[in-house]
Amino acid sequence: MGSLFEELEAREAAALVQVEGLEAELVEVSGRLDLARAGLERLRIARETVAEMTPAMPAVAVDAGQRLGLSGWSRRRRGPAASRRGADGSGEDR
Repeated sequence: MGSLFEELEAREAAALVQVEGLEAELVEVSGRLDLARAGLERLRIARETVAEMTPAMPAVAVDAGQRLGLSGWSRRRRGPAASRRGADGSGEDR
């Protein structure tokens, strides 16, 4: 009978180790879940704020470059495209 009780104690010890490991994982995952929920809440608040502001803003239908104020600007040199072209219009830097 002694060996049966020893086997049960060994299994109980192994189960306890497993439970403690899972509890530690749960704490970690719960922390990550809390961070994710906080991020989600910030995004919801941002969306609601933008939705509240949008009706008050003037409606402007332009292409993306104009919306960002990038029309006429060279991406490569970050200046007006015309001023970056050579005299012959080749696109070479002056």
